[in-house]
Amino acid sequence: MEVYRTYVLYTIVTTHLRKTERPYNPEEIKELKSRKNSLWQHFENFGMKFIGMTFVLLAPLLLYDKFVDKVASETQLLILIPLLIISVGIVIYWMNKNGEIGWNRKIENEIKNGKAQVLKIETQKVYKRKETYDLGSGFYIKISENETLYLQGQYFDQLQYSRKFPNTEFEISRTSLTFNELLNFEALGKYLKPEKKLKAFTKEQFNKDEVHYDGDLLNIPIDEIE
Repeated sequence: MEVYRTYVLYTIVTTHLRKTERPYNPEEIKELKSRKNSLWQHFENFGMKFIGMTFVLLAPLLLYDKFVDKVASETQLLILIPLLIISVGIVIYWMNKNGEIGWNRKIENEIKNGKAQVLKIETQKVYKRKETYDLGSGFYIKISENETLYLQGQYFDQLQYSRKFPNTEFEISRTSLTFNELLNFEALGKYLKPEKKLKAFTKEQFNKDEVHYDGDLLNIPIDEIE
């Protein structure tokens, strides 16, 4: 499967796709800053995960105490303290792996060093793929006879509800440095109903990496996609 990742940093021009990069404008910087997590959001996210993890770790002790034999208070305290420490460590690791801890730093780095990636697209044919794993529906956009652009995300579902997307001509701007976030969408043509609806990707296809990702430019004619 030949796939072109859109995060490669340069300008391409094909029959119906023009991709450029430019500095973020004030509105886009404002939008990026609005996506930063506040101190309260960090505290709330950590607190909810900490409570849940602590309960999971304490469950065996609570069940033993209730159904098998009473556990002395001193013993409970000796067990509780290391469990709380372990719980804190697991939550921090979890949040770091998911990118929650460094999220604000990523946004600041994007604003300082990144650029807006702008795609202007014209098309007359679109296919839609059903949603998988809450990733949002996927849309195959015909770019040329042998090229197809794949866009995916819940934001595109929302735009379809308002009949702004898919569109015969549209422009999107997104981040391009450390993460792939849609910043703006502008419909320039007419609503274009998808000609075909494809099945959602299966778990097996994900495991084999036989799937398409948001922003992939595929060297495949749209009519050959199943």
